[in-house]
Amino acid sequence: MEQALLTDAEMLRRIEEFCAEHNLPPSTFGRLAVGDSNLVSGLKRDRSITLRTGQRIVEFMQSYDPSAESPPIATARTFPTD
Repeated sequence: MEQALLTDAEMLRRIEEFCAEHNLPPSTFGRLAVGDSNLVSGLKRDRSITLRTGQRIVEFMQSYDPSAESPPIATARTFPTD
């Protein structure tokens, strides 16, 4: 079965729908999907994605399990004292 390639605008629309459906911030989506928290904001500024990145995004959305995602753990930063 042959799949049609999505335009950047169509990909952005699908990502936004996915984020709304899963209550997922766009920056978190980008970080989890492709390791780029600026993915969605870049697409909104007319940035293009490669075919490989598009495939990674599609695979992420198909395999996403919201119960597996846990909120990031904040770590305290320590600074040396003099």
